[in-house]
Amino acid sequence: MSDVIDPQAREIPVIDVAPFRDGSARAQVAEAVAQACETIGFFVITGHGIAPEKLTRLIAEARDFFDQPEALKTRIKRHGTNFGGPTYVPLNSESLGALDGEVGEADLKESLDVSPRHLGDHWVPGTEALHEAWSEAYAAYEALAADLRALFCVAAGLPEDALEPAFDKHASSTRMLNYPEVHGKLKAGQTRAGVHTDYGAFTVIRGDDAPGLQVRALDGTWVDVPAVPGSFVVNIGDLLMRWTNDRWISTPHRVVTLSDTDYSPRRQSIAFFCNPGPHAVIECLPPFVPANGTPKYPPIRYQAYAEAKFREQVGDPDLELPIDTR
Repeated sequence: MSDVIDPQAREIPVIDVAPFRDGSARAQVAEAVAQACETIGFFVITGHGIAPEKLTRLIAEARDFFDQPEALKTRIKRHGTNFGGPTYVPLNSESLGALDGEVGEADLKESLDVSPRHLGDHWVPGTEALHEAWSEAYAAYEALAADLRALFCVAAGLPEDALEPAFDKHASSTRMLNYPEVHGKLKAGQTRAGVHTDYGAFTVIRGDDAPGLQVRALDGTWVDVPAVPGSFVVNIGDLLMRWTNDRWISTPHRVVTLSDTDYSPRRQSIAFFCNPGPHAVIECLPPFVPANGTPKYPPIRYQAYAEAKFREQVGDPDLELPIDTR
């Protein structure tokens, strides 16, 4: 990569991926994705083929859940012993800025996380419809993630199925996020989600088009992610950056309130974190091996990598992150 900042590195492209999916312009779409991965680490996709109703039901059910009294929501605990169960993280319980070394005020958000291969609590009575909506949306996200893996492979100069062995028994997860409306100014140092990068392979976000998601470009400028109805926002995670020997960029991002008013509307989003299987060995992909033959990072199993990142996030050096390997 050149040391000169490309002006396009300050823009988040909107890419129609339909020509890749139908085969009419695969190379052109892959080239656009490769450029986005190398310059800004984020892009917005349209033409993805996911029907809106696959996620709108989950958005509605999640909203109903978040609108419940705290005592009802906290029946679902933050930790548990049930693989595939949900975990609830209340408001002001997390500081994502810790991942970027900027520990401060807690984030003004709450979340419900679910991963088929991570430990959680149990779905409590009254959440049956939410559970069903999550299952339907998760299947749609899985299909979209498979399409994106093929697209990333072609963009990297690999066969489109090159990454599939690593995603056998994949440890992907979803996070339903609720950012309540804000009246007045936040505390000094507080935001809706602190500056951070995602530590998985890549993330796919479907929001409700409310503003607030920002990306830090290479020159330090904060760039608003464009709100395109019916689209998905895709961003590179730390793991895919490692896979490409830092050629593709895992970009710091945050969720903020509106800067020109004392009121910010409620924001709700659903993030899908696409992660490999626990036994996948993460090592530099062939097109990105440097001329001297020595990549920046040694090979590492995904489970060991994820545990190290999770310990950093929660500040507990002894914490284990069990992943179901069945």
